Amino acid sequence: MTATERIPAVSVDRDALRERSRGLATGLMALALAASPAYVERPHLGPLPTTLLEIPLVIAIAVGLYAYRDELPWRSPYLWPAALLLVAATIDTLVAPDRRAAAGLWKAYFVEPALAGLVIAAMARSRARARLLLAGLAVAGSYAAVLNSATVLWAIGHHAFNVVTPPVAIYNSANAIPLYLEPLTAFGLAITFFSDDLRERIVATVFSLLAAVAIFLSYSRAGWATLAALVLFVALFSRWRWQAVTGTVAAGGLLFAASGSVRRRILVEFDPSSTQNTIGLRLSLWKSSLNMLAHKPLFGGGLSGFKASILPYRDPGYHEDLIYPHNVLLNFWSETGLLGLAAFVWLMFQCVRTALRGLALDPWPRAMAIGLLGLAVAFGLHGLVDLPYFKNDQALAFWALVGVQLGSLHRYPR
Repeated sequence: MTATERIPAVSVDRDALRERSRGLATGLMALALAASPAYVERPHLGPLPTTLLEIPLVIAIAVGLYAYRDELPWRSPYLWPAALLLVAATIDTLVAPDRRAAAGLWKAYFVEPALAGLVIAAMARSRARARLLLAGLAVAGSYAAVLNSATVLWAIGHHAFNVVTPPVAIYNSANAIPLYLEPLTAFGLAITFFSDDLRERIVATVFSLLAAVAIFLSYSRAGWATLAALVLFVALFSRWRWQAVTGTVAAGGLLFAASGSVRRRILVEFDPSSTQNTIGLRLSLWKSSLNMLAHKPLFGGGLSGFKASILPYRDPGYHEDLIYPHNVLLNFWSETGLLGLAAFVWLMFQCVRTALRGLALDPWPRAMAIGLLGLAVAFGLHGLVDLPYFKNDQALAFWALVGVQLGSLHRYPR
């Protein structure tokens, strides 16, 4: 056999090896996404603290960076805002009151999720691989939804349920459930309404229902409002928009009329004298946060520094022991400074701009575009009163979903 006759065989072997390595990388990333809730388990590797999410995630990122090294989307609309956000987070790590704690948040909330999003954007150029990655997120979301729902239902059945502080199975607070599930639900609803594949629609519908039940049982009022807004928003792109509007309003009215606990949870916000009214507490928290930021406008309180930084500037009515301002804009300002706040606003603008580009395309990129717009709705609405980014699983889900939507545009050059 001549040398020229051997070249095609060598080329085929290299192509096969490359595809196997990419399949392995995608599988590892899907497993890491499925392990998202495992960040609450925090073992040590020798002297180094880590989480049961970080271990598979770092492996998946490393393998993915190698396997997709020739297809990483460096020239993306997210490169410069992401780089600016990383620079801001790095600066605020250096000025933070506790640099060790700040360094942990720096890698868990910024470096690792952004690298994962970069790799996922390359993987998601294939619809089959994008489905696998979304399936990993769906497994994580379903696990959190089912386990938390079961915990709440057990408490209700044993007369141990408290609407103010509902029980949780994984997280520290019930509000963490909707904050994690809402962006996933936005994509689930988009696939349910707009995918051209029946199996995708069935799986997405089942997941969306599980997530909706978990969000309802979280008794988070912001979660309820955001869920209703997501259903209505996604339905606006469908010919079934009026049926969705009617059904959502009817379901909300029925729950309000039939459930005393739902009525109490809502009506208490109209009673300023109630100890369960959170409006006054939020206003005091935001006033204290703005007072601190007025004195430290450039860098804020530093990454992981809000709790210590706010003490000299807190409002007399502020008596909580919180680590964040419970507002997405105030939080990015406090944790990453004005530079980080500008980077986040720029990043969200790029999300909306990139999603709008996909609306006029084929069913799959259209569904991904509507899902990303729904994510922006969830961040904008629930982010008014809480924080949908500063947890390991939330940051990872954000960048993963952004990456999946970016990957869906691969076949449609500008």
